[in-house]
Amino acid sequence: MVESASDFYYVTLTRRLYATIRATEVGRQSTETWVAETAMTLAYYLEDVVSGLGFWNVFVTKYKALYGKNLPFYNTDGDDYYTDEINVQDVRFLLWMSVQNNKRETVVNPENPYLDELASILYRQLDREFEKAPINEDLLDALKNAGTYANLDSLSLVAMRMLGVTYLFRPFFAETERVVAFEVNSLLVPGTKLALRDYIVRFMQTFCKNTGILALRGIEWMAALLRFWGLEDVAVKVEQMECIPFAYYKLKSYDDEKIVLEGFDGKEYALLRDAFSSLTDQLMDVNKVCLTTLVRYEDKWTTAGAVSWYANIALFDHFRAVKLERERINKEVTAKVLEVNNGRPMLYFATWSEFLEWGKAHLEIGDDFKPSREMENGKCLVLFAHPDEGMTLVPNEARFIKDDGHNPNYNAAQARRGGLNLLVTPGGVSSRMLHYLLDNGMLPDAALPSAKDAEQGKKLLQENMDFIARFLRTVDY
Repeated sequence: MVESASDFYYVTLTRRLYATIRATEVGRQSTETWVAETAMTLAYYLEDVVSGLGFWNVFVTKYKALYGKNLPFYNTDGDDYYTDEINVQDVRFLLWMSVQNNKRETVVNPENPYLDELASILYRQLDREFEKAPINEDLLDALKNAGTYANLDSLSLVAMRMLGVTYLFRPFFAETERVVAFEVNSLLVPGTKLALRDYIVRFMQTFCKNTGILALRGIEWMAALLRFWGLEDVAVKVEQMECIPFAYYKLKSYDDEKIVLEGFDGKEYALLRDAFSSLTDQLMDVNKVCLTTLVRYEDKWTTAGAVSWYANIALFDHFRAVKLERERINKEVTAKVLEVNNGRPMLYFATWSEFLEWGKAHLEIGDDFKPSREMENGKCLVLFAHPDEGMTLVPNEARFIKDDGHNPNYNAAQARRGGLNLLVTPGGVSSRMLHYLLDNGMLPDAALPSAKDAEQGKKLLQENMDFIARFLRTVDY
């Protein structure tokens, strides 16, 4: 971030907000880290709105485009909500966000009285500051300057900062980092030294994965911000970007001006030779395989971050063979499931034995197919098939999924709480299965615990189900 003369004011405000929160019952019962993070979030929100930086504006605009209203949970239809000023509803939501990020294993009820009480206290404090809070002119000037985004490298560095450390993105960055780091590490051969590995991870987090409070791609976030800053030409360039995550490519050909790489799918990518450093013809005659991230920007393919070259063509052949075999199996299994199940991708089984019997009959599963202990002891299993991911088998979740005429295991009472857990827990239900459930309204009884009544808890979750899934699953949405 750009250092500014206004920084001292907002640091001081953060300390005062910290003291306010710490003096409340919620603050006394919370960790110092949580109180500090919450205070910083609210100070950044005030700076954002006062300075017109655009982060909050873009979030509200994107949210409204998705759901037809300004915010989740809270009513903003009245005359007391102003899109260009601070609002108590915004503070309530930011407090919910802060608490929720500290309790990601469940969903915090946004109507909890302690959130309303604390939001009112903090809103009054922020409101007293609104007219006198300074505009961060230095940062605003930098963001609105087309020269800040002169090329892909400078654009990438700004995007990594804006979509990594600002208050609506920072809480989600650790999760995407974990996922991307795993993907990058899985492609590195033993002994590989990748000097710019961290840059690759940051770039993929920013541009190749869902990120931020609405689990949108970084390209979409960054284009909207650039448009808000009045940089339409740069916004269009970003919208047209194409990013291909870290992968192996075979060297197809080269000459004095360009290098042609071939992907696992046979697609060829022509890059200018100056996209690579220190590649003599002698080296090119030895190199056979390239490990990198490819980006198309301004209609030119280039690399993002580190590039590693290998003389062993077997690396490319191995990873391509694994990928193609996995794709073949996934499509084959999905086709069999759809054929047996009248075109429906989801089936239900009361026990593991029931599934195994079905699998032997229709999927040619043999006796050597060994389940995990949880799977073998599980009840109410649900199977989901998709050509991009093959077959997913999840134990104990079928009782939460309403599929009239197809799922005899459904239990509406258990689905109130269980449907919520199924919705938000990453890893249990794949992203494609999640969207199948959401698109077909198969979690109609899932509800939040409510301080008012059961129907209100159900209403809160049903009206905000997709947003909650985005918020809690992020990269896995």
